[in-house]
Amino acid sequence: MSRPQITQKGADMTIKGTSAAFAATAALLVTTACDASGHADPSASGATLTVKIGAVPTIQYGVIKLAQARGFFAEQGVRVDITNVDSGPNVVTGVVAGQYDVGWTAYAPVLLAVAAGNSGLKKVANVSLLGAKGTNSGLLVRKDSGITSFAALAGKKVATNAQRSLVTLTTQAAVAKAGGDPSTTEFVALPLGQIAKAVAERQVDAGVTAPPYQSQALKQFPELADLGDTLAEVLPPGSPTGLVFGKKDLSGDRKTAMERFQTAIKKALAYADDHQAEVKAAGAPLAGLSAEEAAALPDVTYRSEVTAAQLAPLVALMKQFGWVKNDIDLAAFVGA
Repeated sequence: MSRPQITQKGADMTIKGTSAAFAATAALLVTTACDASGHADPSASGATLTVKIGAVPTIQYGVIKLAQARGFFAEQGVRVDITNVDSGPNVVTGVVAGQYDVGWTAYAPVLLAVAAGNSGLKKVANVSLLGAKGTNSGLLVRKDSGITSFAALAGKKVATNAQRSLVTLTTQAAVAKAGGDPSTTEFVALPLGQIAKAVAERQVDAGVTAPPYQSQALKQFPELADLGDTLAEVLPPGSPTGLVFGKKDLSGDRKTAMERFQTAIKKALAYADDHQAEVKAAGAPLAGLSAEEAAALPDVTYRSEVTAAQLAPLVALMKQFGWVKNDIDLAAFVGA
């Protein structure tokens, strides 16, 4: 699903609409000095460096916007370009393939890639922690569907943004916790923006979604109801939910750019946690929301640091439902 191109003139970020199939080719570029292949000229390490980010669009884009407005990137000599991507797994694929320098998404698809052998991935910064119940995700059903519990999703067709996304995993776990058999639930991948319509038109029995899509869905389709927050149902309070990640073992200007970006984004996250209204106002147009819609969204707990112990419950769920078989070196991943 393509999204309209949004360009902020005179600033240092461009968001380009894309589908996963047409993810923009991205290498870490030095703004003023690149060779013919597009790689940075190591002699230009004092120049402003560009980091390209693949991200699933959310209101949290406002953190990047604030980092620009407050000069956090500029003071580190870095600029960012963001490309919209339609799912976490496709963000991971882009980072592994070198299409993006860093990815901004949920933990589950990243850890799945690490477990599959991509040990060269690492956390650059945690972004967010699990919020209060009802603020993290939604499970949309038709009011006349007869589905009134997570257990009732057994044997049903459920739309999700990807087969191996965080909301898919937590929906499986919520069904099991309620006494249902998640192995009989069929998950169908659709872009987040299309899930509510698919439920309303009875193409699927239910759809798992996340802010801001769930509030938009309930407003646009009054025949839908929100069954509940699957993340908060199965993960402990304060669990890490989103992160920025990239590759280890960088050198030259690529390493310098990542270090600069990491310093800037951590400062931006600390600022964002104390200035929630500014994040929402800045992120609204980037997430396709009105100022009023953005202001009505729940606050997000922004934290740049996370421990291996905080991620352990998520990995336990991944093992329980057969997503991974081997242990993941979480300490190495988070840089502990």
